[in-house]
Amino acid sequence: MPVDPPPDNVQRCQLCAARLSCLVGVLPRAHRDRLDPMLHELGFRKGDVLQTEGQAPGVVRSVKLGTVMLTRTGPDGVHHPVSLVGRGHLLGMWGLLDKPTQVGAQALSAGRVCELPVAALRHTLHQDAALLAALHHQMAHAFGRLADWSQIMRLRGLPRQLMATLMLLANEQGTRTVHLPSQVAMAALLSTSRESVARALRQLEDHGHLHRVDRWHGELTGTHRHVFRDNAV
Repeated sequence: MPVDPPPDNVQRCQLCAARLSCLVGVLPRAHRDRLDPMLHELGFRKGDVLQTEGQAPGVVRSVKLGTVMLTRTGPDGVHHPVSLVGRGHLLGMWGLLDKPTQVGAQALSAGRVCELPVAALRHTLHQDAALLAALHHQMAHAFGRLADWSQIMRLRGLPRQLMATLMLLANEQGTRTVHLPSQVAMAALLSTSRESVARALRQLEDHGHLHRVDRWHGELTGTHRHVFRDNAV
């Protein structure tokens, strides 16, 4: 992953719009000030590997901007997509418990992360109850989000699965106007074909549940929850 820390890293961290979604941002100001000197903001490109399953991470990374696909190795040895994550998701968190990462992570778009050394943060955890509580919250949220992604595959029909995917992405991105992953990526996540994803997106548009702003952005119209009614698409 390319390293591109800005010169005014501490200032940027204190003013960051994603603060309330990240591990450090939810801490009281005095606690944040102790961690700020250790923070480094880095850029990544589409396709970059941000985390490798089974490895002990040396850093934790809080996603500031961008969309990341999490993967898990199946019995066939293939890295299968299991979820998409965005702003505030904490990569490498299991390193704080001296455990290897449980999922891989690959960037689906360009973006940025804020990075902290595992060793320094692990030492701080034993002295900072607020930081430990924030980490527990992050872990609980990550577990719940994986369950959210898992239940998508139990929904009847691709349009419902796709709308549930867009709703989770909107939640991750903090906006109703969703930055859409490629149709290939969504097809891999939902275990279908790119052509089927394209048809389902058009179907959602035709029924007025999705407004395509452009090729890479779509807005949930407010009627999107109607998709889950029994007589819907």
